[in-house]
Amino acid sequence: MTSNPATPNLASALKISLTALFALCLLAPSPVFGQQEGSFQKRFTNQDIIEMAKLGLSEDVIIAKIRAATASNPESVRLDTSIEALGSLKVANVPDSVIKVMINPTPPPAAVVAGANPMTMDPNLPPPEVGVYWKSGAKFILVEGRAVTNTKTGGKAGSFFTNGLRNQHWDATIEGPISKNLVRDHHPTFYLYVNEGTDSSDYTLLRLNKKSDHREFQIGSFGGITGGKSGVKQDKEVRISSEHVGIRMYKLTLDGDLKAGEYGFFMGTGQGNTMAGAHGGNRSGGSASGRIYDFSILE
Repeated sequence: MTSNPATPNLASALKISLTALFALCLLAPSPVFGQQEGSFQKRFTNQDIIEMAKLGLSEDVIIAKIRAATASNPESVRLDTSIEALGSLKVANVPDSVIKVMINPTPPPAAVVAGANPMTMDPNLPPPEVGVYWKSGAKFILVEGRAVTNTKTGGKAGSFFTNGLRNQHWDATIEGPISKNLVRDHHPTFYLYVNEGTDSSDYTLLRLNKKSDHREFQIGSFGGITGGKSGVKQDKEVRISSEHVGIRMYKLTLDGDLKAGEYGFFMGTGQGNTMAGAHGGNRSGGSASGRIYDFSILE
């Protein structure tokens, strides 16, 4: 039997071809591998936007989808915002709000909602909460206030012994002989954050009369030859200078040092100003309603 010399060559060639094919299969990326690496990741394009618009999805939903895709895998997002593409989007009735997000998918910064009262973030000013503040070094210490409603009548003995020539007076009283607000500075600086519609001129700094179990200040008088008067007593008022330093914020400075004793910023409602002439006859009482921010100056 005669052998064919071409048979070994054919077998060798076939073997080489199979080996090369196997090597190519090893080098070629499989579909699973490609998905793991993102090679076959589905692109997010204008057509997806158009399809969502055709489905009747709301603008918010489409915008949320755009931003989610951009945040999770920005390389997969292929949005065309050329002039021609914008025309196609309009023809497909894609809303302008969606097109704006396609152009710039970055969400806007969170809105800062302002409160009813203007806010100040200046570290050199106290917080924007109505009240009186004492500046101690770099700190602002709140001088806690209280409502003033208690009154008593004073000067009865003087009126009796002078047969009514000397008038009697109304006194507003504050419980306790000493304030719990202690100010350790004889020349303090105060800051005042006022209610809307008021200013620093509505406040008066007074030296309070200290009694055994309370403090008091005069807010009106009646009787006597001078008739009735209303308001705080002028000789108890402490002179202060006011500077407007912010929205509803005032800096209050003293013209001189304060002696040790009891003081308070009084903001009266009605006739709460410095005592003036007679208004309303011989029994013109003062207004004791209001608020006082009391404090003690230590020795």
